[in-house]
Amino acid sequence: MNTQTPIKLKTLLPLLQAEPLTDTDDANLTGCYISDLLSDVLAYARPGVLWVTIQTHRNVVSVAAMKDVPAVLITCGRKPDPQIVMEAQEEGLVLLSTKLTTYEAAGKLWEAGIR
Repeated sequence: MNTQTPIKLKTLLPLLQAEPLTDTDDANLTGCYISDLLSDVLAYARPGVLWVTIQTHRNVVSVAAMKDVPAVLITCGRKPDPQIVMEAQEEGLVLLSTKLTTYEAAGKLWEAGIR
């Protein structure tokens, strides 16, 4: 689902208790997509969304780059290996980590108007 007005990524960081793992830019998010299935993200995520997942492997970077997803929020306190963080940085992808569960993060995004 997409929001009606783009929202700046950095305004969501405190709300999501998100720790940036890569350099953050001031990306405009047009919505959010929540899935742990890469094939699902490839099929249905729209460019410009924040992708919320528990996945931390290198294919997350590849899928996000293919779909023009500017940022990935990894939930449940998970963090990818440093090599994957470096690959995301090289791709210009913002990786974030939060201790929130996916459900909690989804609720906070909904309350913030991200659809």
